[in-house]
Amino acid sequence: MDVNTALTILIGFAGVAGGYVGGKRNSSLATDTISLLQSQVTALQSQCSQIPALHERIAVLEELVTQRAKVNEVLEIVTEIKEKMERG
Repeated sequence: MDVNTALTILIGFAGVAGGYVGGKRNSSLATDTISLLQSQVTALQSQCSQIPALHERIAVLEELVTQRAKVNEVLEIVTEIKEKMERG
């Protein structure tokens, strides 16, 4: 076997070994990325599960604001009646 053939074979083996090592690194990176994405999905699911409770709270607050507005309207009417009675 001459030197050129031996070098060609060694370069081929080096390429295969480099591909194997590089694949292992990429595999590790892919696994880390999948773990990160899974944790993000879990966090989003947790936040999404809170949305119905927030909608309920908003509905209660809207009702309170509406009731407050009605109370203020009644108060204005009572105040007008009181002023008319005091004048009259």
